[in-house]
Amino acid sequence: MTRKQERVELNQSITINDIINGGVFGELINVTTEGLMVMTHQEIPTHAIYQLSLKLPSPILGSDSIELGADCLWCKAEENFNRHWAGLHIIDASEQAMAQLAQLIDHYKK
Repeated sequence: MTRKQERVELNQSITINDIINGGVFGELINVTTEGLMVMTHQEIPTHAIYQLSLKLPSPILGSDSIELGADCLWCKAEENFNRHWAGLHIIDASEQAMAQLAQLIDHYKK
């Protein structure tokens, strides 16, 4: 699968919470309007669906979080740091969430 959009690296930590199971899912590393790359402390099962909430450093369109559904496409260990990298494809997001995501990306493209 080839990426259609350029990933946007973040220079600020954005925590991702697991809406269904509770707790921290991981940290957002880079983003497009189609997907996320996340660093986690545990292996994430692939081909599993997650409901996630991105905790924004400041509100976008009146909300301090972006909620979306994502499918984990891959996960690999980062052996030196006891962490895992995971690639997720966004499969469910409201119009508001997509508009917030677009503004977040625009902010970090500069």
